[in-house]
Amino acid sequence: MDTYTLLNYEREGAINFFRAGTNLDPNSPGYGLTVDALHRPQIASIASVGFALSAWVIAVEYGMMPRNEALNLVRGTLRTLWERVPHRYGFFAHFLDRDTAARWGRCEYSTIDTALCLNGAITAAAYFHDAEITELTEQLLARIDWHAFITECDQQKVLRMSYNPDADGDYVTNEPGFISVWDMAAEQKMIYLQAALHLDPTTARALYRGFRRDKGDYRGQSIIINPGGTLFAYQYTEAWLDVRTYRDPDGVDWFTNTRLASMANRDYCVSLHERFRTYHANSWGIGCGDTPRGYVVAGAPPALIPPEPDGTVSISNATACLPFIPDDVLAMLDYLYREHPQSYGRYGFYDAYNLDTVPAWYSHTIYGINKGCALLMLENACTGLIWDIYTNSPMIQRALAVLGFTPQPSAR
Repeated sequence: MDTYTLLNYEREGAINFFRAGTNLDPNSPGYGLTVDALHRPQIASIASVGFALSAWVIAVEYGMMPRNEALNLVRGTLRTLWERVPHRYGFFAHFLDRDTAARWGRCEYSTIDTALCLNGAITAAAYFHDAEITELTEQLLARIDWHAFITECDQQKVLRMSYNPDADGDYVTNEPGFISVWDMAAEQKMIYLQAALHLDPTTARALYRGFRRDKGDYRGQSIIINPGGTLFAYQYTEAWLDVRTYRDPDGVDWFTNTRLASMANRDYCVSLHERFRTYHANSWGIGCGDTPRGYVVAGAPPALIPPEPDGTVSISNATACLPFIPDDVLAMLDYLYREHPQSYGRYGFYDAYNLDTVPAWYSHTIYGINKGCALLMLENACTGLIWDIYTNSPMIQRALAVLGFTPQPSAR
């Protein structure tokens, strides 16, 4: 299969996944909510909703969804978010009943998953130029009580990660309430962009400065690393923000940072070929998602936490490296399509596979956040569509100016 056909196959599969996994009943309280994973159709993820809102933009561009249908779906989704989805301090519950929009179990109210959702809303507002979509997006952003989540850590302003009022709730270890802080470099940079829209500039800039920039080395080049060295933490903000064309206030080139982290992850996998036969030059990618042991968040050096590889390849996390190391990703997808037909189906590539089990293990599920990030990165690599829409939106342009990001000519 040629490259164009292969990427189109994955694009269409991803759009079809979001169609199949989203509540499309306009009379349902959960209208517009999208599944967390294919194998758990009743559970919606608020983060998956953000990727779906961006997926509808791509679907319209490729004629896979009529514009009026997408408009109605986006409007209805944002109404569901505004009127029905439970929130605390404006931050949504992480997991929901896809039919009723009720909070699922005792899950946390999550900053990052809310931010992923609202990134989708910002993208849709910038693309459709629809008054209701824009108004609802602005209302959802304005409803967040950022000050309630700001705290101090090592004399720096940082944001809490989440909130859970239940003593036996998810991620609660001691007392219920606020949980953990964003004191490290990870996937959360989009949160600071959204916060900059409603905080005074001094506080907004202090929050962006507040997380550590831990450094690692790859072939003599410095990388700002996340503690676990996991791929998605280098990809989530970068799936929307065109970091090719902006430097942060300290001059950090986040595009190069993600490129180096992607190369390091691949090289680490190749170095493990003698231990794990799944890993080689055309089969790599240690990240988050499905494994023979269930959902796991894994990573590769450089990292603060020693990695524990098990031979699982995250196909979706590797696919999301497409804008950064395109030749390596395309070679892998071509290899999988030719040699491992068990790795794909009606929705494109499944989440992962592992040949180091007996028998060989192939995931038959898809996680919305993984498929969504892979879809956005695929489109950015091909056309730059999502990068252009989101980065040039009035909201994000305003936020970039507040935080002190500076435009740079793209030479890539």
